[in-house]
Amino acid sequence: MLLVALGTKVTSAIMQELTPDEIERLTLEIVQIDHLNNEVRGQILEECDSSLKEVGSVGGLDYARRILEEAVGEAKATELLGRLSSPTSGNALRWLRTVPARQLAQQVGTERPQVAALVLGHLPPEQTAAVIALMPEALQGEVTLKLTEMQPTDPEVIKYVADILLQKLSMTESAAFTEVGGMKSVIQMLNNVDRTTEKNILEYLTSVNEKVANEIKAGMFVFEDILVLDSRSIQTILREVPQEDLRLALKGATDVAKEVFFKNMSQRAAESLKDDLESSGPVRMRDVEAAQGRIAAVARQLDEAGEISLREDADEVVV
Repeated sequence: MLLVALGTKVTSAIMQELTPDEIERLTLEIVQIDHLNNEVRGQILEECDSSLKEVGSVGGLDYARRILEEAVGEAKATELLGRLSSPTSGNALRWLRTVPARQLAQQVGTERPQVAALVLGHLPPEQTAAVIALMPEALQGEVTLKLTEMQPTDPEVIKYVADILLQKLSMTESAAFTEVGGMKSVIQMLNNVDRTTEKNILEYLTSVNEKVANEIKAGMFVFEDILVLDSRSIQTILREVPQEDLRLALKGATDVAKEVFFKNMSQRAAESLKDDLESSGPVRMRDVEAAQGRIAAVARQLDEAGEISLREDADEVVV
């Protein structure tokens, strides 16, 4: 922000005194600053002027640690400094986050699904979702499947991919084992894509690996998520759920969760269920979790059938 405030002429002179790595890191930050208003610009320049007048001011790791500890606490400061010094925090990972989704989708769409998955696995889930949504439908499911199968990546593979990205996107990559992708990453990605893209990917995964598809579906919506649905959706789910499954599921639920279900039932049905819960004996936790899983599966089926919506989607609202 200071370099932006100083203007191109002064910044160019400063850049000539920096190392290539410093220039790259600063440029990465500069391209992400769309606008610097006059108030902020004035404040930054004033702070810079005051700092320059301080006698004996020094920076370095200890200085950075003290600042971070004051700002975010000791634990978070240690985490941030560790991330900066980690060999896996290569410049390419930072640069990937600045590439427009459409441009990145066009680029990785020309690569093999394994390579595309390796690239997307280094991105935040929301950016991966945006890129996946812009890729050809034929590739969306295949690349997603490769993401679920990702393992810690060999440095030589990372280097190979880095060479490709260096040529095509002017990026670099550090050589170190990096764990990317995985089931959790795919679930987070699918929770961020539009409904059409999600459906296309899940249909593909079901056709080539039903087990993986079912694991993803199970992870995308769990029993506790029902509690934040609207009353109409909860009532629709309740009409499809066997009474025994509901009794088992609520046996291990919190009082808050129970009340959400009770208030969406008739008074008579709620009182009857409360009596059942009070009179029933201990149950195994695995039976409770299994019942909760079956109820979540019912909710997912109703969502796929269009009878309820498990998430807000402004594009699907019709007035």
